[in-house]
Amino acid sequence: MATAIVYRGKTYGTAITQGKWRSEMTTRLLMALLLVVSTAALGASQPADGIYLCATGGPAPVITSQDGREILLGKKQELKMLESSINSRDNANDRFDLRLTIPYDENPWTYALIVDGISYRQCGSGSSQKETSSLNFNISGDTNAMQVSKYLKTQIVYRRHPRHNLCVSFIPAKQEFSIGEEATATLQIVNVGTNTIAFMKGGRNRAFRDNQHVFSARLEGKQVDDIGTSYHMGGIAVRTVLKPNDVFEDKISLKNWFAFDKAGYYEIHGSYYMGFVDPDGESFRTIWEDYASADFIVQIKEQESPPNK
Repeated sequence: MATAIVYRGKTYGTAITQGKWRSEMTTRLLMALLLVVSTAALGASQPADGIYLCATGGPAPVITSQDGREILLGKKQELKMLESSINSRDNANDRFDLRLTIPYDENPWTYALIVDGISYRQCGSGSSQKETSSLNFNISGDTNAMQVSKYLKTQIVYRRHPRHNLCVSFIPAKQEFSIGEEATATLQIVNVGTNTIAFMKGGRNRAFRDNQHVFSARLEGKQVDDIGTSYHMGGIAVRTVLKPNDVFEDKISLKNWFAFDKAGYYEIHGSYYMGFVDPDGESFRTIWEDYASADFIVQIKEQESPPNK
């Protein structure tokens, strides 16, 4: 009886071709075994904890950073750490900023950090008067942050709730506006709690509009188009402190959000981004993020016709 071997679309039907198939399979098995041995050897010799240069070309070990990017790993460096800090970036305390200060480096964009077998790609840098340089890294996960904290002997600064209690309202400047007239409203925030709070006013106003404010509107049950954009390039921010019973107000023009080209009652939801900071001291570091929100109504009426002469 004639027999044949079919493998990956190829048919090996004679003694010669079947022998060729066996040879091919043996070669594949040997290559797979070699790959397993090489992988095991690499795992056994993972890089030691520390700061490494990033190589610009091979030959160099290729590692994958925590954010999924590949890094060509260069030599380990013995950098003098002048300062180090780890700060939480979100209220969930799951993302962190690591900042290292070292003596001045003319090219501070060349490093990777490895701790407990996990590599972190440098995401930023800076220098101060050719005296010091700063290296910035992002860390995901509290467990990883604690490993880095232990290695650097640096305490983690977590986000914490400021225990704020606020009464928020948006107050239209008039009971009704005509089509084509500028509609304005005043945000009012009253600290009705017992704790002093502090937040940053600004930081999102280098733009077509002040994007610290966020508005959405409905007219007759349908969403109203936003005529602007939420894109911004930061901006100047000032520290604002509210003691118990203090009132914060901010007047805003709604024409940068809505055309108001139809008469009716506009149901608007307004929010104001609040980056809370420590009320004790002068630090600008965010300790909590939240929005102060409230609903309000803006009435738009048809333009009045001029009286007949």
